[in-house]
Amino acid sequence: MRNFSLLSLLLATAIIAWMAKGYFAPAVSHDPNDKGTVDYWVAHTQDRTTMLAWCQQHPQSQDTGECQLATQAQVEVDTNSAPTAAPAANHAGDQNGGAASDELQAQQDSNAMDPGGQ
Repeated sequence: MRNFSLLSLLLATAIIAWMAKGYFAPAVSHDPNDKGTVDYWVAHTQDRTTMLAWCQQHPQSQDTGECQLATQAQVEVDTNSAPTAAPAANHAGDQNGGAASDELQAQQDSNAMDPGGQ
C-alpha cells in the first residue's frame, strides 16, 4: 500500500511539472509582422538596416531585444547569401584544405611551368 502511495505521489508531481512547463513556455508567434522574431527582421530589409544603424549609434542599447534580433537576422542573411562555390584560385578551400593542398598546388603549378627538360 505504501508503494502505491509513493507511486501516485510521483505521478501527480510529474503531471504538475509537465503542466507547469507548458504554462510557462513562451508562445510561438507565426505573425509575419511580429518584431519579436528573427524572421521579421530577415524579411524586412529596410527595418533591419535602420535598426542596425541605430544600434551602432547607441552602443548601450545593443543588448536590447530588437538590436539582438536585427543582428541575428543580419547574420542569417549573410550566411544564406554567401557564395556556394569557392573561387578557383583559393586552393585551401577544397576538401584537402590547409598547407597540404597548397603544397600540392604549388608542385602542380611548378610542373606546368617547367615540364622537365622538354
